[in-house]
Amino acid sequence: MSKGSDQPVTAPNGEQAPMVYPAKEKRGRARASDSVLAAAGMRVTARYSGAADDLRLADEMLAQARTKQLPSTRTEIGAGGELIDREKVGSHLVDTVAHPDYVTAEASSDRLALANQAGSLSLALDAADTFQAQDSLEKMIVHQMAALHYGMMRATALMNKEFDAAGGTAINAAGDKRDLTAGEREAANVRACRLAGAISRMSATCQQGLLTLQRKRTGGNQQVTVKHIHQQVNVTEGGQAVVAGDKVTSGENER
Repeated sequence: MSKGSDQPVTAPNGEQAPMVYPAKEKRGRARASDSVLAAAGMRVTARYSGAADDLRLADEMLAQARTKQLPSTRTEIGAGGELIDREKVGSHLVDTVAHPDYVTAEASSDRLALANQAGSLSLALDAADTFQAQDSLEKMIVHQMAALHYGMMRATALMNKEFDAAGGTAINAAGDKRDLTAGEREAANVRACRLAGAISRMSATCQQGLLTLQRKRTGGNQQVTVKHIHQQVNVTEGGQAVVAGDKVTSGENER
């Protein structure tokens, strides 16, 4: 809304522009989480001061952060079920919730930024698409699994180099080989074993993430289907068959 007026401010594209609040600015735009924190602080202050205007403004800030009426530039779903924020230059990714609010959109942007910092953004988005992550919790678990996989494979490459060094030779940056001393070989072997332990733990944690996702979707219940098969056995004259441990014989002397 414009200052001193109850009329909403209109953006150039004809849609209602986001309200601007005294929240912490980051990269030139107020974050929804900052508005939520500011609103909570104003509520606490207003309870002691009794300032009705502060309570009203806090309610407006919280309502704006949680509004479902986002501009069309911030509601397009992209790779990995994340929201595409067209308002950000160079960004083409965003969230999977059908009716997101500003907090949801900001959380999506944070997930993408963190996955990118971990070096596993592409892995995370591909895994989320493959698993068809249905909500934010599933996306976070899938992103963690992708980061673990990325780190595990990098650690495996380092482990292989250390095992090569433990064998007695090492290759420097120029590509030249040199023989290592007994102490250097032993140190390389120790580092390789430590990396192997870390890789094993990361692998187990990654697989545990899959089990967690399965339990989340199934409610932790295991469904077992028992199928009864009726079997009919025909024994001709002079023949025999074993059914459930009993010997059945057919012939002239059968009683």
